[in-house]
Amino acid sequence: MARYFIELSYDGALYGGFQIQQNIGTVQGALETAMETLFRTPIPLTGASRTDAGVHAYQNFLHFDTELELLPKHVYNLNAILPNSIVVKGIYQVPNEVHSRFDAIKRGYIYRLHQSKDPFSEGRSWYYPFPLDLDLMQTAADTLLNYTDFESFSKKNTQVNTFQCAITKANWTLSGTNIQFEIHSNRFLRGMIRGLVGTMVQVGRGQISIDEWHEIVASKDEQRVDFSTPACGLYLSQINYPDFFKKIG
Repeated sequence: MARYFIELSYDGALYGGFQIQQNIGTVQGALETAMETLFRTPIPLTGASRTDAGVHAYQNFLHFDTELELLPKHVYNLNAILPNSIVVKGIYQVPNEVHSRFDAIKRGYIYRLHQSKDPFSEGRSWYYPFPLDLDLMQTAADTLLNYTDFESFSKKNTQVNTFQCAITKANWTLSGTNIQFEIHSNRFLRGMIRGLVGTMVQVGRGQISIDEWHEIVASKDEQRVDFSTPACGLYLSQINYPDFFKKIG
């Protein structure tokens, strides 16, 4: 029995999330169905990051165990079976003890907003046609590197033992009328990035001062955080692991 990682990208707009759920189409469910079709046997998958309904991913991973011989052609075959909204980018053999979720050392997310109406951004970015002070928003983002407890930005219906996160990057950038927030950390909490973005947008609108922002981060009170940010603008951009990959083929 050998363990493998499978790398994929997906447009989450059509799915009720990443993780398998009863009676709801999910990314993991579509991939497990494709693998069972190809290999003619069920292969349970374990995901690295459980993105919510409507959230996209440039890179996500799952792991699985099998005695089957995996070949380079299986990447092509899986992509031929999968819907166009999901693409397998690679299959990698890894040591048997490696776990796709728990052995990740860094994750990155991107959140996108657009301020001019654009049909090509619909469903992939948050249309926000109001003035924003990006300098203030970056000032708020810079402070995140000074905190480790992000309980304020965690939805409470979650099962975690700690709210500690080590954020190493938090940047706002502007390109024309498009705005992007990029954040890196060793881990993230449920709802954390959408809560951060929604609350920093309030800073950019002048509805929250920087002093109030500090109070919210330190308060451990999710009631003070805006989690209403739409899922369509959120992308899981990267997951980093130690160098143990051996690509099939």
